[in-house]
Parts: sequence; structure tokens; C-alpha cells
Amino acid sequence: MNDLESAEKIAIDIEKLERNLKQVAHITFEGSEKEVYDRAIDYKNDSKYYLEKEDIRTAFGCIEYSHGLLDALRMIHGLI
Repeated sequence: MNDLESAEKIAIDIEKLERNLKQVAHITFEGSEKEVYDRAIDYKNDSKYYLEKEDIRTAFGCIEYSHGLLDALRMIHGLI
């Protein structure tokens, strides 16, 4: 495991994702966008779960994937 996959970094990434989720809270996602949003939430929750289980590598993968999904939605809606 490297420094990028530390429990501390993952916790920071989860907080960052939660701030980014607030940025899209006013948007009503429908259809495929809703599915992408729901998956981003699921992967965030999975990251928290695996972090609690001390499976750092899986927690890292989940939160990074969640960021990617949410960033795609933020790009589509002109937020980044």
C-alpha cells in the first residue's frame, strides 16, 4: 500500500465527495443521470464500509470511482 491509499487520505476524499454532492443537491437527476448519481452514492457508501473493515485498497478504489462518476455529472451540468 502506498501513501495515496492511506485511511487518512480516503477519509479526506470521502469528505471532499460529500462537499461535491452538496454542489449538485439542487439538480433533479433523471434517467441515466439518476443511475450515475445513485452509483456514485453507492460507491461512497461502499468506501465507508470497506474503510471500517480496514480494507484500504478496496475503500480507495470505491471512493475514486465515486469521484469520477460525480465529476462526470458536474461536468455535464457546467459545475466544473
